[in-house]
Amino acid sequence: MSQEQLEIFDNFHVERFRILVIGNANAGKTTILEKVCHARGRKPIYLDSDAKLEPSASRGNHEIEHKFQYPTAHGFVFHDSCGFEAGGAVELQKVKDFIEHREKGAQLKDQLHAIWYCLPTSNDRGMTSAEMSLFESGTGNVPIIAIFTKMDALDQEARNQLMWNDDDLSREEIEKQVPGLAEDIFYQKYLKRLDEVRHKPRYVVRLRDMNKEGTNCDELIVKTSQALDRDTLKLFCLSILRIDIDSRIKQVINE
Repeated sequence: MSQEQLEIFDNFHVERFRILVIGNANAGKTTILEKVCHARGRKPIYLDSDAKLEPSASRGNHEIEHKFQYPTAHGFVFHDSCGFEAGGAVELQKVKDFIEHREKGAQLKDQLHAIWYCLPTSNDRGMTSAEMSLFESGTGNVPIIAIFTKMDALDQEARNQLMWNDDDLSREEIEKQVPGLAEDIFYQKYLKRLDEVRHKPRYVVRLRDMNKEGTNCDELIVKTSQALDRDTLKLFCLSILRIDIDSRIKQVINE
């Protein structure tokens, strides 16, 4: 690809797929976005001069209207919400207002196309009422994907239960029983609660070992495409994926 062709590519106007990413601190949002966008260490581009999102163990000052993208995936635009905690009615209202405002967008590029709700399974409490509040209030016509992150933590929880409850089990027997028990724990702490909400997520995606090399979010991309209500949006999402591939090829050429 010549330099002239690269300049033409840079100036070519493309529509962007807009995603709202929701999740408390340490929910794994940054890791997911880097995997989806094949960022390979590249930092996001903040499209608002005063906006900045950094991974942190504490709840930061997130502004949901601020948008950002990764240089390897110009076809995606992301918005961030810090999730919901007990008494977090203000943040929930911000999210609801944002969804309603974006639903009224006259042009496809201004609308909100999907919501990724990241819920870590690495805590002892399961899903709280605050975390479930969005499923109770609903998201209109915007599909929401529930992304359960750090699923490998449930393996360890199951392993600990087996070792605690039966001292006679060998290590080999414990490892055989871990997957089944981890699945039971996941159902009781998370899926069972989702069955009780008024507005269920369009799909549930489970992610594990995302901190390791070689893992990906392919299932999330597939489920997002399947969750879209209109065929035009499905095609639009697939076209964004092709643009992302072209962008990554350009990055490799420039390196």
